[in-house]
Amino acid sequence: MPTPQARTLRKYKTIERSIRFNFLTGALSFALKIVATSIANSVTLLSDLLRSGGDTFAAFLAWLTMRRIAKGKALAYDYGYGKLDNLSSLLVAGTMLVSLAITLYGAVVRFRQPVPVQHIGMGFFVALYSTGVNAWSWRRTFRLAQRESSTILESQWHLFRTKTMANLCVVISLGLSLALKQYVWAQYIDPVFSVVLSGFLAYSIYSIVSMNVSDLLDRALDESLQMVILRELAAYFDDYVAFHGMRSRRSGKTVYIDLFLEFDGTKTMAEVQKTIDAMRTGLERHIPGSHVAIAPATARVV
Repeated sequence: MPTPQARTLRKYKTIERSIRFNFLTGALSFALKIVATSIANSVTLLSDLLRSGGDTFAAFLAWLTMRRIAKGKALAYDYGYGKLDNLSSLLVAGTMLVSLAITLYGAVVRFRQPVPVQHIGMGFFVALYSTGVNAWSWRRTFRLAQRESSTILESQWHLFRTKTMANLCVVISLGLSLALKQYVWAQYIDPVFSVVLSGFLAYSIYSIVSMNVSDLLDRALDESLQMVILRELAAYFDDYVAFHGMRSRRSGKTVYIDLFLEFDGTKTMAEVQKTIDAMRTGLERHIPGSHVAIAPATARVV
């Protein structure tokens, strides 16, 4: 039976392979978009290229991070690489923020100086291809995130969801521009969809930052989780003498909970351990992703 350390290492290797695949497919799409954008005059294509460049760079750094972890370095830390996981996710959000600023700037310029888009045929087919690839990566990464506890996977599937929607916007924008190019007002289709792209980016940035910043600050457990712990303590009220405190911390999506209880001195260690095992099993069952440690104590732990 594999040890907990071996299972942790296997988990990180699985995540590393997934992120490496995401990076390679993103790099291919980015290369195709460079060619398509160089022969067109579409601000939507340019915005998408810059967004894609930031996404690819973030995916590369995320892959380097997970590659290091997958080599076994995470086992040198009691709580794993949860904080590094959070920081990598925030890096993704940072590159998306830069892309958002560039996209909005390009849209404003094109609204003030509208021009008909030209030579966008290749860009249309590249966007169509990218939409399909990113939708598949979104589904694949989301399913992996459901099985493995990792904020970097959470940020990755959010990122690919945004990329799918963004590329779909590009497909619609270029398709409409090609179909309606005989109308003067069609010049505004390009910048309008650039603004729509900005909305997707802004939403994803908010989602990633709100999820990771609080974990980096070691926020207290949610009230609902505190109630679960109190109910478990109440259920075993007659099996311990006093409650001397609790500590908790987060590492990625994992919650570590330490409880300090005083037991009757006349009980044997076997009796005490039986109570500890029962309480720990109950708490870990009711709090997904938790690791609970219950330590005997005779005074409050500060």
